[in-house]
Amino acid sequence: MSYNKDDVKEKIELDDIYNLLDYFDAEPQMFNDYIIARTVCHGGDSHKLYYYENTQLFKCFTGSCGTFDVFELVQKVQQIDDLNQAIYFVVNFFNLQSQLSDDLDFDIEDLRILTANKRLLEIKPRSQEKVILPECPNYIEHYPQPRILNWEAEGISPEIMKYMGIKYDPVNGAVLIPHYDADHRLVGIRQRTLVQENEIYGKYRPARFQGQLCNHPLAFNLYGFDRTKENIKSMQLAIVVESEKSVMQYQSYFGTKNNICVAVCGSSISRYQFQLLLDAGVKEIVLGFDKDFQEMYGKEYDENIKKIDRLYTKLSAEVSVSVLFDQYNLLGYKNSPMDCGKEAFLYLWRHRIIS
Repeated sequence: MSYNKDDVKEKIELDDIYNLLDYFDAEPQMFNDYIIARTVCHGGDSHKLYYYENTQLFKCFTGSCGTFDVFELVQKVQQIDDLNQAIYFVVNFFNLQSQLSDDLDFDIEDLRILTANKRLLEIKPRSQEKVILPECPNYIEHYPQPRILNWEAEGISPEIMKYMGIKYDPVNGAVLIPHYDADHRLVGIRQRTLVQENEIYGKYRPARFQGQLCNHPLAFNLYGFDRTKENIKSMQLAIVVESEKSVMQYQSYFGTKNNICVAVCGSSISRYQFQLLLDAGVKEIVLGFDKDFQEMYGKEYDENIKKIDRLYTKLSAEVSVSVLFDQYNLLGYKNSPMDCGKEAFLYLWRHRIIS
């Protein structure tokens, strides 16, 4: 089986590119219609790699990389010479097989291309094999677990922080957040800086210990799912949010026994994350993403609606989808539905937009 690169590119959205860059540890930052990331195209450290939604092209403003598409990025990062192999990587990463062909059988040539690159085997489609992420050493086991007053002020209780294994790095002024897979295996550690000057590098970043970067492909996991999957199975309902903090706020408001909230740690839901919820028997997904607009009916508002519409199109064929959308000016700019307290969340919940 072979794929036409233009057909593949038509299926890729801005949120997908963000997930891919995150997988490549490029520390992407999402804007309205473009992304800025670290120059992983040539192994650089500067944040001068841009991706533009309107052209579907990357441009590197350092080195000699110039302008290139997603397949060339994969070739550069993965050191792949064969374009077809790079196309297979993209198709497998985004689980596009069923959208591109009705024939799901592989032939000998397909297997040759798949086995030519080890990373491809690590991201087989969910329908073929469960992705097993490598375990991460528990570097934070002996880190302090003090009260984090900044987070308490935002509605996260000390008990929930302890329950979720939150620790603190006093040297770097960062909250340490362990990430577990569905079987409660530690697969990554992220840090959330509390130093405002460091936010230019991203509020959330993979933590580094003893020279080891504790990153993991966020698109192949759901934060908090190990704690919530039984509740989700029982209620057939899941609330999907962007950040780990929102999950902990929800638990602080309603308790661990009532928790059905998980985080995608980004601004989209990957097919793999969606499949985890489907396998748990979910019948309705409630989208509780951040309010990325300052006023109604402006450019940011239109972009926010566009993002939600993309997610709705992606999910609604298989489950009911509802949206916690702030039409009432209850939230501040960039706030999640959890950020302004329990009562504001409950109001948005009662008035959520149901498909």
